[in-house]
Amino acid sequence: MRCLRLSVRQRTLVITAITLASLCPGASAQRHPRTVLTIHSGAENYPGTERLDTAIRNALLVHTDAPVDYFTEYLETEEFPADTASTALRDYIQKKYERHQIDVVIAITAVALRFALRYRDELFPNVPIVFQAVTLPQAVVDRTTPGVTGVLNDTPFAETLQLALNLQPSSKRVFVVAQAPSIEGYGEHVRSALSRFSNRVELTYSSERTMPALIAKVKALPPQSVILYMRFTPDDPPDMYPDQIAHLIAEASPVPTYANDEIVLGSGVIGGMMRSSEASGNQVAAIAHQILRGTPPENIPIANVPTTPIFDWRQVKRWGIDSSKLPPGSQLFFRTPTIWEAYRWYIVGTIVVVMVQLGLIAGLLTQRARRRRAEEVLRAREASLRTSYERIRLLAGRLINAQEAARATIAQDLHDDICQRLAYITMAIDRLTHSSGNIQSGRSQRSLTELAHETRSTFDSIRRLSHDLHPATLRVLGLGSALKTHCTEVASRHNVEVTFTSEGDLSPVSPDVAISFFRIAQESLRNGIVHGEASRLLVSLSRSGEDLVMIVTDNGRGFDIDEVRRRGGAFGLVSMEERARVVGASVQISTGIRLGTTIHVRGPVVPAASAPNTGDHRDATTAQRPMGSAEVKLVAPVSAAIPRN
Repeated sequence: MRCLRLSVRQRTLVITAITLASLCPGASAQRHPRTVLTIHSGAENYPGTERLDTAIRNALLVHTDAPVDYFTEYLETEEFPADTASTALRDYIQKKYERHQIDVVIAITAVALRFALRYRDELFPNVPIVFQAVTLPQAVVDRTTPGVTGVLNDTPFAETLQLALNLQPSSKRVFVVAQAPSIEGYGEHVRSALSRFSNRVELTYSSERTMPALIAKVKALPPQSVILYMRFTPDDPPDMYPDQIAHLIAEASPVPTYANDEIVLGSGVIGGMMRSSEASGNQVAAIAHQILRGTPPENIPIANVPTTPIFDWRQVKRWGIDSSKLPPGSQLFFRTPTIWEAYRWYIVGTIVVVMVQLGLIAGLLTQRARRRRAEEVLRAREASLRTSYERIRLLAGRLINAQEAARATIAQDLHDDICQRLAYITMAIDRLTHSSGNIQSGRSQRSLTELAHETRSTFDSIRRLSHDLHPATLRVLGLGSALKTHCTEVASRHNVEVTFTSEGDLSPVSPDVAISFFRIAQESLRNGIVHGEASRLLVSLSRSGEDLVMIVTDNGRGFDIDEVRRRGGAFGLVSMEERARVVGASVQISTGIRLGTTIHVRGPVVPAASAPNTGDHRDATTAQRPMGSAEVKLVAPVSAAIPRN
């Protein structure tokens, strides 16, 4: 025998450890991890499997005193021949866990339970088995098989049909989809459970073996019928999950569809009496926890998972079901708040902004009407005096200045107040999302994310509105840069092609001229996109002597100017004419049906009233036209150079 020599310090540490272990014998046992192996039947991505497995895992790890090593395996008997899948999994488990002492085996579904019982002596002899299954072997029911207990997850066939008939009492026929060849006695079990309804409604059981045949039968169902979807394993196509089948049935069905499996919720079925995966997983984990703490499986009775009425709110509304008739304690999924509930404060804010805008528009229209009357009085009294034109021009300029000042005030308020508040709300939602990530459900997280997205979208919309009301680039960078920036924004916002070109020295330009030209271009682009449905637009700005020339061309559908004026829809044209008139500019509009539209604006860089008095009269036309003019021509437009496609 080999002697191990230890130093004095090492001997002291060993003695101390042995002493502590003798004083606290449970300490080492408590630190020893326990091994739990869960076997699911079906593929890993089978609907509902992940949710159930997560519930079991979380419940075990939270409520177990000793640390737990949790493993999951999958018996894929639906994807491969049953014997092949069983043998392969047996060999895999035997090799993988040969160095692990398994303490509890959890078998999900009757197929997994039969596998665990069949290979129990080879893989995990005398290890307790906890099951969750719909049907059980007789030996398990009689409790003659030692070390087996669990949860009986019997499908609530009758309860779901009773619920469907309570919600839709006028139903006369029930089409039952319940086929599961791999489960022995499944069809007889369903018929036995629903037999008591045969005197109340006509029960028809599906016999189709392919998906197309089943869908054809569903489409032919008469009114006053309901579909009770339980399970269907088609021969063609063979690899379909229950939620996919439920979706196809509900999509093709002219009558409501009910089901009793939580995994099909959201695929188009109304709902039914269902068992929650979380509740079922917690119950299985609680039994496993009792066994890990030393309770013999024989002393733990076989339990049942309670059912809950669960509904898809969208389908409840679609089929006109009165929500007050839903059973007490019903769970409603996919319920979306009303527009007022979701956007109440946005609606109130929008109404306030619109009312302010309407007040401003009413004031501007009132001022415009007063200006019209003033023009008539001035024409009647001072027809021969040039000063009458200057007074009207001054009044119009004040009105436009007042309008621009109002726009600037509104834009400033939107940017400094509402935008800042929306930014604060967005940051608050982001903080709430990150701070509550561990306690909120995935659905709540998604709701917060969607709310944050909607808030950012509203923030961007109000910021764009603020910019359209009063473009800061016009004052800071000048007309050319402001127009170029606006064209880029319009192209991005409306998904159209907008090209901007400029030639010559465009500075300095009078602020009154710059704002007038900018507003005319803004109105022209808007009309071309909204009313003309244009996809390509061109804005050019150039200097011709002392005049500024702007051309806006689009490849839209054009319009009949006379017809537009007769219908009273020429407010935008009038607005452009008035703005041009104030700064002594002229407007020419060339358009025609399906010929596009070209708007040609020409005016002095500095209005006559603002220019120094040099005594230089460029021509008789300019001298006789101090207020500008608006010429409208219905001709083939210059925009024919822009192809329509």
